[in-house]
Amino acid sequence: MTPFARSGPAPAAARPDRPAGPARAVSDLAATASSEWVKLRSVRSTWWGAALALGLSATVAPLTAVATVGNMQQDRIPSADVPASEMAVYAAVWAAQFAVIALALPVMTSEYSSRSVHPALQAVPARVRLLAAKTVALMSFVFACGLVTGTAGTLTAHLVMLHPLIEGYGTLDPAEAAADVVRLSAYLALVAALTLGAGTALRSAAAALAAVSALLFALPAVLVLLGGRTGVYVAERLPLSAGVSFVDSAFVMGRSEAALPPGAGGMVLLCWAAAALAAGALVLTRRDA
Repeated sequence: MTPFARSGPAPAAARPDRPAGPARAVSDLAATASSEWVKLRSVRSTWWGAALALGLSATVAPLTAVATVGNMQQDRIPSADVPASEMAVYAAVWAAQFAVIALALPVMTSEYSSRSVHPALQAVPARVRLLAAKTVALMSFVFACGLVTGTAGTLTAHLVMLHPLIEGYGTLDPAEAAADVVRLSAYLALVAALTLGAGTALRSAAAALAAVSALLFALPAVLVLLGGRTGVYVAERLPLSAGVSFVDSAFVMGRSEAALPPGAGGMVLLCWAAAALAAGALVLTRRDA
């Protein structure tokens, strides 16, 4: 008996491993970020947070414009031009920012609470790359949301200031408005990264929310209330004040002699976000999930 010959194509040779290097690192990060984006957009809380940020910006910006012009008309504050885009910046810092924090909190803390971090780490054993991919996906989404919410806030504020009762105060310069919207979007993206880092380090939504709220709002207020040049100097270098300096709007918090220039404020805020992410990466790599 002659044995039957096996028909069909010959098995393909095993693909050699890709050489290590920057190109492979970027490719792996892009692939992981793509999968993290799928996870992020598949969660309803992501879209609820984005919708809340849009609604708050479109509501608070025109209300702030009306209140600001009303105070000028009653001589409570000096009269000046009221750029519509700076009303959107005000709405982003004092309203939409809270929606962004709520959106960013569960990105990592929900995986700890549901134990879904275990299969995530099995799929991506490189823990720092996993956190970096989450950061890229989250910051990209929040930056895009910031562009939409900032534009909506600017347009609604401008339309309100066209009303005959408050007309003549509002201004809308397209170039300045575009710069303001980009800066507020970058600010919101960095706040989201800071929140993600805190959530990764503390592994609890409640603890991360308390830490972020204290760092952004409570600590600067305490330092300013205590008085003294040192307290004001330190407060101006905390994330909120540095971010306000970066967005460069006098309507958000007023001007301070100790305030940083816009570029320096952006760098300080970036350092705070990087420090939070570094702390999260350290805990993620050193402690068991």
